[in-house]
Amino acid sequence: MVVIGSGAGGGTVAHVLTGLGVQVTLLEAGPMLDPYRDFKEHQWPYDVDHRGANEDGSRYLNARSRSYFSTTSGGWELEGEPYTVGDGSEFQWFRSRVIGGRTNHYGRMSFRFSDYDFKPYDRDGLGTNWPIGYDDIAPYYDKAETLIGVTGSHEGIRSAPDGVFQDPPAPKAHELLIKAASERLGIPCIPNRRAILTRPLNGRPACHYCGQCGRGCRAASNYSSSQVQIFPALETGRLRILDQAMAREIVTDGNGKVTDVIYMDKRTRQERRLRCRVLVLAASACESARILLNSKTSEFPNGVANSSGVVGRFLMDTVGFGLSARVPSLEGLPRYNSDGAGGAH
Repeated sequence: MVVIGSGAGGGTVAHVLTGLGVQVTLLEAGPMLDPYRDFKEHQWPYDVDHRGANEDGSRYLNARSRSYFSTTSGGWELEGEPYTVGDGSEFQWFRSRVIGGRTNHYGRMSFRFSDYDFKPYDRDGLGTNWPIGYDDIAPYYDKAETLIGVTGSHEGIRSAPDGVFQDPPAPKAHELLIKAASERLGIPCIPNRRAILTRPLNGRPACHYCGQCGRGCRAASNYSSSQVQIFPALETGRLRILDQAMAREIVTDGNGKVTDVIYMDKRTRQERRLRCRVLVLAASACESARILLNSKTSEFPNGVANSSGVVGRFLMDTVGFGLSARVPSLEGLPRYNSDGAGGAH
């Protein structure tokens, strides 16, 4: 069994299959991860040039400026790996090259799809229904939440199904104001659902509220496939990791069956070939499409698994946006240390 990619999908496959006794080889385009060496959640602003800001004062991460994001092997631009976008597009691609992929950095938002998401056409005549429904997936949501740990509250909201939750952290000061305003408007305002621990789980301690989840967590108090799935899979002795291995294309035989993966060894810059009986492609939306489109043969002139012609189209990568507001009731108050995880409670 060969798995390409070590993020949420690849990490889950490796963890489950090695637990069942299957030998797995995992390809990762980045290096192996050492959380105590590589994660920077406790790095102080005075430890870096300009206290983590640009010379012009811009702050944190912004794809259009050289601002500072204290993380490991990830960013809006990767040396030696440029990409292009279509005319008029403002698409910005955050990529991570390290064991665990973007699960080391993402916001840990962990929502369940509802029947509204699986069957949109039945609801309003728009979109396309999935061939499966919420009831088919719910048991697997239960398993995932039990393993990784997700905070939340049971609210009985159809569009946001309840799950297997740990208690959510207390709301921050500004969130109490948001909740009060929402209640005046009749808008439900509930605790966020995030893969961050508020009580110990499987040897992982509860969050200590340093507030830097995006930098990675040495304590493994938030979910990353590296610490929660891949490292335990390594302990079984049934997982082999080929890091710095950039998958390029999939090779098939005359019957259309996958036989090999061609990848680039980034250490030696040599092309290598890995035989496989079964392949799981879990390299993220855009990277998986790249590999499939590269895998052209006489049987698959448009790339493997692309008889529809839509591979590489209609993709949704990780979506993010920014929002700010002025809160007059907080103006002029002394600063205080608001305990909490990074991001919204």
